[in-house]
Amino acid sequence: MSPVTSSRLLAGAILVLVLGDPTNACSCAPQHPQMAFCQADVVIRGRFMGITPLSHNSSRGESVPWVRYEIKTTKIYKGFEPLTDVHFVDTPALESVCGYQHPAPLKGEEYLIMATQQDERLTVSACSFVRPWGRVPPSQRRGVSQAYEGGCACQVLPCLFMPCSLSGDAQCLWTDGLLDRSWQGPQAQRLACLPRPSQGAPPGADPFCTWEPLKSSLPGALLKAGRGRGQ
Repeated sequence: MSPVTSSRLLAGAILVLVLGDPTNACSCAPQHPQMAFCQADVVIRGRFMGITPLSHNSSRGESVPWVRYEIKTTKIYKGFEPLTDVHFVDTPALESVCGYQHPAPLKGEEYLIMATQQDERLTVSACSFVRPWGRVPPSQRRGVSQAYEGGCACQVLPCLFMPCSLSGDAQCLWTDGLLDRSWQGPQAQRLACLPRPSQGAPPGADPFCTWEPLKSSLPGALLKAGRGRGQ
């Protein structure tokens, strides 16, 4: 099982447990923007245009309130064929069950939205990477448009308490949270965990991943991975 698949299943399990009991408060694990990108089925940039109340049946057959946001899409970085300029994302209506509450006026500024697909619908939660585009640093914009996709075979491992250690070459240790509990330090802002070219490695072997700066001029391999995706 790949690092991304393993992390995604764990995150999904945590969210299911939270959604299963409305008395629990929502709690989100640290997530580097690269891992958010790799685990998302769809990554778009767009504006929130409208909201519609919905209801979905839970695993226990109960009707659970959800809402649907209409998104006017201005850029697609991952997913979606055929292309269209209007999409919809669903989320639980209540913050207590990890529902995403849009903080800004509708038809306002652009947002970077990383969503997952459940059955035939796209979903986001309070734990999803949803940020105003104007607050996404230029380095993270380059990651979304060019670099993060090339690092999806790697895994960013948060260091919660010292000492921390890695269990494989495909991991990068994320230590921003040791000093800044918001996890918005230099590794999240300006770095990506990317594989280095391996010499003589057997087919199917895990890559050797290291932190690389998200500079304006990226290596050719990364530019190739992001070919056709503008900033």
